[in-house]
Amino acid sequence: MSLIVKYTKTGNLKYISHLDVLRFIQRAVKRAGIDAKYSEGFNPHMKTSFGFPLSLGIESIGEYFEIELNEDIKPDDFVNRMNVVMPKEMQILKAAYSEDSRSLMARSSYTEYLFNVEFVNLDFNKLNELIKEIIETGIVFSKQKKNKKNKIITKEYNTKDFITYLNAFEKTGKTVIEAIFITTETGSMKADDLIKIISDSGFNIDYYTILKVDTLDENRKSLL
Repeated sequence: MSLIVKYTKTGNLKYISHLDVLRFIQRAVKRAGIDAKYSEGFNPHMKTSFGFPLSLGIESIGEYFEIELNEDIKPDDFVNRMNVVMPKEMQILKAAYSEDSRSLMARSSYTEYLFNVEFVNLDFNKLNELIKEIIETGIVFSKQKKNKKNKIITKEYNTKDFITYLNAFEKTGKTVIEAIFITTETGSMKADDLIKIISDSGFNIDYYTILKVDTLDENRKSLL
């Protein structure tokens, strides 16, 4: 029986790696006394799978993992038992049995973000013009990555291929930017890339935070 689970990653836990999160949750399952399914062989491991890794330093209220169980536990019971042994910075929000045979990554088509940005002498009209350019004509940006031969290469990308929605509004002295990024199994634009593009376009950013709101399917609906 496969259970899909939605959880948070906030506070100081935003700085732990994806691999550490995997180990952290698997240990929590053991502490909660939940009968999880394990692989066979000389090195059995708990049958869990996770969505796309979250970049370090970004908080999230929309992370997901999937776990195979030997017991027929009610989703609400799973949530309650896990949250007893989980810290407040990482809590289970929802759980439900899944009949979708696709991997979590295959089901993840979009990522929704909220950026809280403090600008110095912001011209809001110019920011809206930049947002329109990012979405409609696109802005080319470059990223360095290692190829199969472990050599660093530079590739160019266009924002319109990765961002499908972008909107900015002012709230209590800060600028809030809503964004929906396109996610693919071959790669995606990082949230920090958007901040760099805004900064490189002549905007003076004093401070910012990024919150991942949710992971969305091909219909832009929450996975859970």
